[in-house]
Amino acid sequence: MSPDRSPSTIRSISRRTALRAGAAAGAAGVGMTVASAGPVHAAQDTAAMQSERLEVVFTPSDPVTITLAGGGPPQRGDYFYVDGPIYAAADVNGTQIGMYHCFGAWTSAADDTSAPYLRLTTVQFLMDEGSIMGLLNELGPDDGARNVGAVQGGTGRYTGALGTFQQLPGPSAAEGTMATPGPGTPAAGQNVVRAVFELMLPQRS
Repeated sequence: MSPDRSPSTIRSISRRTALRAGAAAGAAGVGMTVASAGPVHAAQDTAAMQSERLEVVFTPSDPVTITLAGGGPPQRGDYFYVDGPIYAAADVNGTQIGMYHCFGAWTSAADDTSAPYLRLTTVQFLMDEGSIMGLLNELGPDDGARNVGAVQGGTGRYTGALGTFQQLPGPSAAEGTMATPGPGTPAAGQNVVRAVFELMLPQRS
């Protein structure tokens, strides 16, 4: 035994060594706990999704365009806004279930027949059960690809919604239809648009 180390000194050193060893083991244990928690959080962040197809019709009217020149056909960079009531798919002019809002910018001149699309728009389908928001290219040739919009989210029943949608020509009034028809029948000259959604929604418990 070294002459400068009494039994009490040795016991003290041993105690400090044990405490340091215990702290190191505790830190390792904390690290293992944090590491194992990672996959659990990842699993919770990836909520199960379910698919749903939704179709409604809306009747936009009285569009407003702000043009740089103050008149003439809209040109690239001009702005516009339009809205209209939303109905169930087979109930145009029946019970209103929401309101459609659309605004954006002209990406080409309104009379440019060679453009792949004419407007880039932000849309909101504000309905009784919740709203759906999206981004869409409009007024191009109906080639089935360029005019498909992206669902960017929603509220209410549609909170967390993803997917795609299209705005397609809706039913037209039959010849001889009255200017103010009954529920389910388009009016003469009325612009009716079908909105078809392919949604991915978080599963609800």
